[in-house]
Amino acid sequence: MNWIKTNRIVALIVFLIALTVYFLTAAPAVSFWDCGEFIACSFKMAVPHPPGAPLFLLLGRIFSLLPFADDIAFRINTISVITSALTIMLLYLTIVHLVRAWKSKLEGDSEWLTAIFSGVIGSLTFAFTHSFWFNAVEAEVYALSMLFTSLLVWLILVWAEKSDEPGNERYLLMIAYIVGLAIAVHLLNVLALPFVAMIYYYKKFDFNLKSFLTMTAVTAVVMLAVYPGIVKYIPKLTRVIGFPGLALAFLALLWSAWWALKNGKKIYAISLASIILIMIGYSSYGSIYIRSNLNPNIDENNPETLEKFIGYIEREQYGDHSITDREGVWKTSPNARKYTSTSDYFWNYQVNKMYNRYFLWNFVGLSNDEASVDFSKFFMLPLLLGLLGIYWHFRRDPKRALAVLALFFMTGLAIVLYLNQPDPQPRERDYSYVGSFFAFSIWVGLGFAGFIDILKEFVFKDKKTLKLSVLYVTFTFLLIAVPGQMLAKDFHRQDRTGNYVAWDYSYNMLQSCEPNAILFTNGDNDTFPLWYLQEVEGIRTDVRIVNLSLLNTDWYIYQLRDMKPKVPMRMSNGEIDRVGVRPWKEKKISIKVPEKVAKRYHEEYLKQYEKKNLPLPNEIKFTVKPAIKSQYGGLLRTQDYMIINIIAANQWKRPVYFAVTVPRSNMVSELADFFRMDGLVMKLVPYKNWELSAPEMKKNLLQVYKFRGLNDPSVYLNLSTLSLLQNYRHAFVQLADYYSRTNQQSEIKHILEEMDKKISPDVIPWTNPGIEAVTYAFRIIADSTYEDTILSNDRFNRNLPLLGEHLLRLRSPKKAVPLLEKAYELSPVNPRVLGLLLNAYEMSGQAEKAISPLEQWLELNPQDKNARRLLESIKGKNQKN
Repeated sequence: MNWIKTNRIVALIVFLIALTVYFLTAAPAVSFWDCGEFIACSFKMAVPHPPGAPLFLLLGRIFSLLPFADDIAFRINTISVITSALTIMLLYLTIVHLVRAWKSKLEGDSEWLTAIFSGVIGSLTFAFTHSFWFNAVEAEVYALSMLFTSLLVWLILVWAEKSDEPGNERYLLMIAYIVGLAIAVHLLNVLALPFVAMIYYYKKFDFNLKSFLTMTAVTAVVMLAVYPGIVKYIPKLTRVIGFPGLALAFLALLWSAWWALKNGKKIYAISLASIILIMIGYSSYGSIYIRSNLNPNIDENNPETLEKFIGYIEREQYGDHSITDREGVWKTSPNARKYTSTSDYFWNYQVNKMYNRYFLWNFVGLSNDEASVDFSKFFMLPLLLGLLGIYWHFRRDPKRALAVLALFFMTGLAIVLYLNQPDPQPRERDYSYVGSFFAFSIWVGLGFAGFIDILKEFVFKDKKTLKLSVLYVTFTFLLIAVPGQMLAKDFHRQDRTGNYVAWDYSYNMLQSCEPNAILFTNGDNDTFPLWYLQEVEGIRTDVRIVNLSLLNTDWYIYQLRDMKPKVPMRMSNGEIDRVGVRPWKEKKISIKVPEKVAKRYHEEYLKQYEKKNLPLPNEIKFTVKPAIKSQYGGLLRTQDYMIINIIAANQWKRPVYFAVTVPRSNMVSELADFFRMDGLVMKLVPYKNWELSAPEMKKNLLQVYKFRGLNDPSVYLNLSTLSLLQNYRHAFVQLADYYSRTNQQSEIKHILEEMDKKISPDVIPWTNPGIEAVTYAFRIIADSTYEDTILSNDRFNRNLPLLGEHLLRLRSPKKAVPLLEKAYELSPVNPRVLGLLLNAYEMSGQAEKAISPLEQWLELNPQDKNARRLLESIKGKNQKN
């Protein structure tokens, strides 16, 4: 049999398996986090957050033009689908290479099948790890970055195999070019260079301590030459010598490489050619500079000058980052009190929680709480097979095993050391360490080869080859037990089919706003998908989104002021250039309300609430307190100052909204007293405590908003998404509360029925017991038969006290009594339940019924003097009556 050809066919089959799975589970539309930003910037060739990913954007632009799907987001999501499948194929080829390397030469069908089966198991295991699969189905840079890493690993192994052949240098030059391309996607690729260096070293040099240390030092120099060398210092050099000077320097490099090649100085020629190729790959960053000068709508950091471009590359927007000051990071972290020392913080948070936990997610199992490790999920088989692979690799081929270990460390724990992360992080960071999961998956594959060797040595003793039937059975078992099990158990969790939450939620936010509105948003998830809808699909481009995080930066304030649709503000260029926290003492702010505006809101308010002698609002007044306390006194954040400035300059000409996702801590807190809930946004109005607009809420919830997939049990939604979706329920419940206070019982029943139709509780479980209980209370008020349903269903038992409490608050004590009676029957030792029941009896005019539960309570708690006095008081009143 032609095993080389068979190997290639199996590689293609592995690629097609991964491609099929990823296509079947790919996100059909825009997703949360950076996806919306990357899709919008790809479509419009705009400038995303620093340090950018220009090669991804260029590739995204090409995919956006390919008419294989109607949805632009899906087209760009497909980049991750295809590149991830290619990564799996390259991992398969890498594992086969390493098995062939440790055996020196594959002899016979058994050894070839061992190598191929090792590649299949290892590559498909990685294909179905949680973190890699998650990145493979959405428009993020990590899938493309991982493709470049796998290419580096595979190419250096190919070079090692062909290093004695003429022209082998082309593989090294390809690696250099790929490094250049990769740093225009993500810098993680640079961390694979130690693996490349070690494979090169083992092939060209004899192993000894001196040469190994020299290789390590040279590798460190090469990595620093790439980053920060080429990445940071080429722009800085350009600032000094200009673009003509940079062109001359590049030509000088070309001439030097040509001269070295012509004069037989091969090492110099390859080194110089590698630098040239890295620079060519890196040159796609020029598109960021060029596009910024064309002022696209998304132009983060505005890197249109060399000075700003350097700041963009160096991520100045995110502030200084200390690699070594671990104690300082620990002590300034919000959760610093959890840890007793720097070492405790380093191990328990930075290593154990922010790396070990993620590693175990992928090779042991992610639990249903989407945070902890489920040790029973995969029966630890992927982990055990990988550990066997490590042992057997170091035993059989310690040099290459050490190279894989370097890859594993550099793309895992080395990142932990470099990032020096504070606690907490805004999201899980497992995607950062996918390179180390790739390396461990190599060992998972080699674990199969090691297991076969164990069978040969210890089970079928003295046999160089196994019967093919034993090999096939072993392969089939481990294929099902490891990648097969991972695929089966995680397919639903990873499947994005039917998940339109990010698109619909963003659409609903925009549609909540009146024409030409200003909408303040909080962070990535309530901003980037909105940018996508505006930039790609042209939806509600009249709404100006103002991101509060970016509102602390000068470039963003300039863009809001100067780019259409312009945001009104009273800020000169000099003031914008000097933005930053400012000294601040508590101050009362007053903003006038024009008479025409006041009359309109006055009329709207009276339509909703019948209130006599309601004056016209002529101003809004609120206190602004310092947001930051320092040793120098109170400080006000730029974003808070800008909110006040924009609202004052606007003079009520354009409607102003805040997303409901903006926490009170991230806004001028007392200003929130003038917010009115209109659905997923809160509108600034001139009346205090105007809780909601019932007509707007009803129209938005029942006619305008989209709720695709929220009543479909086949659509998987993770816990953070389920939590976000409670905002819809909160809006429905707020509206029901309004109808309850205005005695519109039929409307309560109608609005809650519509809520269940659009957001099925069987699909979207309640995550807030309080809101769930008040919903039940409204149902009981609107429909008396619903109380019988609750009393007859044990599922509601845990919510009975809370439900009774809400009914008392809603002045329905008679409806609360039977619920609280059952609650007390279930929990006769709970003083809170007893107190609620006694209140219900008193409020409903049935005080005499309190005697029996009080006597029961005193039997269990004879020392409770307050309860005894209350019982005697009630009995005394009964005797008088």
